[in-house]
Amino acid sequence: MGLVTSLFVRKVVAAAGAGIDQCAVLRSVGIDPTSPVDPKVMLEDTVYYDMIEGLAGQIDLTQLPLRTGASMRCDDYGALGLAFKAAPTLQGSYTRVARYARLWTSVVEYELQPEGEDTWFLVHRTGARRLGLRFSNEATLASSVAIAREVSPTGNFSPLEVHLKHAQPKDISGHAAYFGAKVYFGSDTDALLISAKSMAAET
Repeated sequence: MGLVTSLFVRKVVAAAGAGIDQCAVLRSVGIDPTSPVDPKVMLEDTVYYDMIEGLAGQIDLTQLPLRTGASMRCDDYGALGLAFKAAPTLQGSYTRVARYARLWTSVVEYELQPEGEDTWFLVHRTGARRLGLRFSNEATLASSVAIAREVSPTGNFSPLEVHLKHAQPKDISGHAAYFGAKVYFGSDTDALLISAKSMAAET
């Protein structure tokens, strides 16, 4: 069993918008919707996944991981986000994520792997490939792009490729628009392929 910060729960619920009863969903996982946001408040990962799967019965989840990821900012990640912002290059930023992510989460690990001159940024999350876990991996990659754009001087960072293990939804136009790259579903990994030029760019 792993733990997930309640901040992620709140981000998902907010991104879901008016199509759900946001207060009711938060209460269903033990979060008082009137309480201040506290990332130190944690939930079991299975409770988080159950919540996401419950949303699937109310709204179309196709775009929700993208909207959730896009809403993340470096400051949301506390000390890890500060380390990401403080690195001199994007290579340094992602290296710090891979090295220190365990200080932030117990359910996911990150890995950098060279591919010629380019680099894979891989997401590893253990457990059954249930909907909640698949959603989380997609949102994680979307958030990894969002914070890279935040620290980019031009704000227009995009990976070369995006890979997701789960099956392709009917409409992937939102994925192509958000990532600005080819998205491969049914892949053997959950990852971003990032160019050497992007990794070397100063932040």
